[in-house]
Amino acid sequence: MGPETFDCAGLVRYLYHSLFDINIFMGGYGRSTTTKLMTTYYGRLILFKENGYKELTLLKRGDVLFFHRQSLSDDTPRVDNKYPGHCGIYLGENKFIHASRPKQKVIISNFNYNEYWKEVLVGSKDYVSDKTLLLKYKKQ
Repeated sequence: MGPETFDCAGLVRYLYHSLFDINIFMGGYGRSTTTKLMTTYYGRLILFKENGYKELTLLKRGDVLFFHRQSLSDDTPRVDNKYPGHCGIYLGENKFIHASRPKQKVIISNFNYNEYWKEVLVGSKDYVSDKTLLLKYKKQ
């Protein structure tokens, strides 16, 4: 949960809490924290079709991105998995910030230079464009 170390969902939660004083982690369900972020009632979720073209122009700076994540011993993305296992925040210009692996620091990845991330992108969630939504769920 930071600020010294993060997993992917902890980084997203920390940044939104620090920048907007909002806890986007509440109200979700599922076993993983990433699934809880995706399924929370906050924000507008856009799901990309599996094995279909992912229109990155739909993404806006600040959107939370959700990815199906392969295991370290498997070379095939887990597109059959119903819920994502990784998340990050879109920065614009096809870049996103995320806590990629436990032993790495927070990094910025680029869809243009790493097709893997584009291939396993599940969808995005917009938490910041609707000001009313932010005010409604602002932490008391």
